Amino acid sequence: MHKIWLIALAALAGCNSSSASDWKEIQTNSKESRFERAKAICNGRAAETQVIAGRLWMAGAIAADSTFKACMAEQGFSPK
Repeated sequence: MHKIWLIALAALAGCNSSSASDWKEIQTNSKESRFERAKAICNGRAAETQVIAGRLWMAGAIAADSTFKACMAEQGFSPK
């Protein structure tokens, strides 16, 4: 079972073929840069939570959403 997860993760890692020219640089002290950084970190945590909780279960989606919101709050952002 663990081999299947490793193969799936390896396949997903290979899907990211972006280059430096596909990305824009943002000011490091701007609100936008702090938000984008927080969003990237929190999306990663939410994805990990969803995998652990079960991708096909509603509980996985709910857990991932809760993790994302909690992470964004830790990073200093809250929904309007």
